[in-house]
Amino acid sequence: MKLKTALTALAIAAMSIASAPASWANTLTFQGVTFDMSINGSGNLVLEMSGTGTGNWTGITSLDAFAINNFGTATGLSLDTWAIHDGGLSNGGSGSGCDFTGNGVCFDKAGFTFTSPFDFSLEIKKTGGAFSLTNGEGNEIGPHLKVCFDPLTEKGNCAGDLLSKNITPGGGNVPEPASLMLLGAGLAGIGLSQWKRRKAGQA
Repeated sequence: MKLKTALTALAIAAMSIASAPASWANTLTFQGVTFDMSINGSGNLVLEMSGTGTGNWTGITSLDAFAINNFGTATGLSLDTWAIHDGGLSNGGSGSGCDFTGNGVCFDKAGFTFTSPFDFSLEIKKTGGAFSLTNGEGNEIGPHLKVCFDPLTEKGNCAGDLLSKNITPGGGNVPEPASLMLLGAGLAGIGLSQWKRRKAGQA
């Protein structure tokens, strides 16, 4: 009886996590900085950065530009006090990092500084459509993010490595909701099997 109760509890817990929105764990950690994406109650996209930069991101204190694509059907994007451009972001070329070519939307702002460790969030608003955290690019799932730090360090290039990665559900570390649903179903099946076996033994 105890085994059945424990397995049932695990199954319920797994399925309750699986029912959570896909935004619960879109994350990526790169060179000591964690990038989190979520959709808030207003339907806007929130990008958070936290951690302490390592490698050639050590000591970075300024974000100059970032670009996103594969973010759903949201239109009329805006970010308070940031300029917005259609296109992508490159390592160098323009002083701002936004190069006005490619897919997606690029945001830039002069003088956006922060203290290390990283700890800030940006809310990207929309006027129409909807943001999605499960759009695909290539073989990956999740919005694609490019980030340019401290562009004026050397010939207008971004400081350190130019981040260009998908922000995926779970970041490769947490099971996706579909996997959790399968886990819950499997645990429920094991519990039912054990219960039937014990019931048959008592008959």
